[in-house]
Amino acid sequence: MTALDLVEWALSGRIRVPQFQRSYVWDTADSERLFDSVLRGYPIGNLLMWRKPAAAAEVTLGELRFRAPDRSDALWVVDGQQRLTTLVGALTASEETVDRRFRIFYDLNEAKFVSGPHSHKPRDYWLPVWIAKDNRSLIAWQRARPWLSEKQYDLCDAVGTALRTYEIPMYEMEGDDEKALTEIFDRMNTFGKSLKRAEIFRALNSAPLDVQPSDLDALRERVAALDFGDFTAQTLMQSVMATRGGKVDRDFRNEFADDEDRHKAFALTEKSLRLVVDFLRTEAGIPHLRLLPYALFVPVLARYAALFGRPEGRGAELLRRWVWRGSVVGAAPQGNTVALRRNAGAVHGEPVASANRLLALLPPGGEQWQPDLSQTALNRAQAKINVLGLLSVKPVLLAAVEGVDGSHYPAGTRIDQTRLLHEMLDSGHTPLLGFAPGDRTVASRLLHPPLERPAWEVLQETTEDEALASHCITSGMLHQGGPEYFEPPVFLFERAEQVSTAIAAHVQRMALWGFPDGEEPDAWFDDFSGGTHAA
Repeated sequence: MTALDLVEWALSGRIRVPQFQRSYVWDTADSERLFDSVLRGYPIGNLLMWRKPAAAAEVTLGELRFRAPDRSDALWVVDGQQRLTTLVGALTASEETVDRRFRIFYDLNEAKFVSGPHSHKPRDYWLPVWIAKDNRSLIAWQRARPWLSEKQYDLCDAVGTALRTYEIPMYEMEGDDEKALTEIFDRMNTFGKSLKRAEIFRALNSAPLDVQPSDLDALRERVAALDFGDFTAQTLMQSVMATRGGKVDRDFRNEFADDEDRHKAFALTEKSLRLVVDFLRTEAGIPHLRLLPYALFVPVLARYAALFGRPEGRGAELLRRWVWRGSVVGAAPQGNTVALRRNAGAVHGEPVASANRLLALLPPGGEQWQPDLSQTALNRAQAKINVLGLLSVKPVLLAAVEGVDGSHYPAGTRIDQTRLLHEMLDSGHTPLLGFAPGDRTVASRLLHPPLERPAWEVLQETTEDEALASHCITSGMLHQGGPEYFEPPVFLFERAEQVSTAIAAHVQRMALWGFPDGEEPDAWFDDFSGGTHAA
């Protein structure tokens, strides 16, 4: 069967994902690699499906969520969920799709598949796979770009043909023969992050397969797939309540009128949290939940996203200021419960006005703020600000390291553009690597994975000025000698100045103290161009 057959079956409700299946865990590299294999005609593994009747239910596949009718010939996914979700999600995507793993394009200049965030407009020479799959849409896309070369036209046709004709082997099992199903599973060559045999047994012996869970555990698992970190149950509960309006600290147990009400609430919250994560990453520059100074930001932003969609334009600009100013001065001076109620209550009516009300709730005094380099533990907001400041300098690896999954990263690799940063943060340990035992401040720490040799040795052997500068160090600050050189006051005093300057500059770029808030400045001129304010 072809990928387009899978799309058709998915949209008709024939393909179902059992409750036992874990959430979507692939990253963008997996998605790009899958489509590259399709284009090249490489095998991507087999799909194992279980034919079994399915009742009418709410179906979720990636960002797709729709009501499917009952089917006597439904196909339940036993192995291949990640591949199937990627194919269906990308081939049914649009410009409104948020999840970058489904925003897949073919770069006609570089001749490779790439992904693009929702916040950035795709390059004009990036061919969306959801366009390429349909010949008529592809021709219209090409006609709108008369500057395409003959080679690029050929690449467009090759991509479109591959998407429409690539054959995916699929095995269907019928009945409850666990032994036969498990044996087939063991003999199949899987692609990517495969399931375990024990999960087959769960598929055959679990609760009704058409039950879509609507609880905090299920929501937590789904948003964990966004690769932004582990949301606490409290944050998720507050987000559900915030999206529904009213007092966010009311009794959660008596919140929902019925199952349908609960399903809708959790679906809206999941969609809102996807938008929140996208905003925090791309607009606020916060790549991971462990670096978010206050959890309060999540439910308040979830309410904003539920009401107005993804933060954009002036609203996004003001919200970024709110996040960063609140991180510095304290977003909850009256306590978390009171602050959450007040901030969530400020979001209503109109997006820009809501963002301005949030800014007005912050305590004053941020203009005089200075970095506190003594804060290095990530259970403190100021330490998170310090790490984000170090990240803003775009640190690189000073020596080659191996990732948890066995990936090799050579020296000079940007730490924030690989899985390394998330591995460092997901581990629960500090991402700050110390190199001067006598000092406990950020001045004696690098934002860097662990090294096989003492960090001070690696530092002294680094000759690339750009690599050193990415860690707020200049070659003039380094001299030959032992680790005692890195003790105060010689080296650390100079680095403390460099680090403090970098952190303060980054915070100012994001918080923009001293700049006017309120409506878009252009709107002021619009007002004066009308009759009311005309001279």
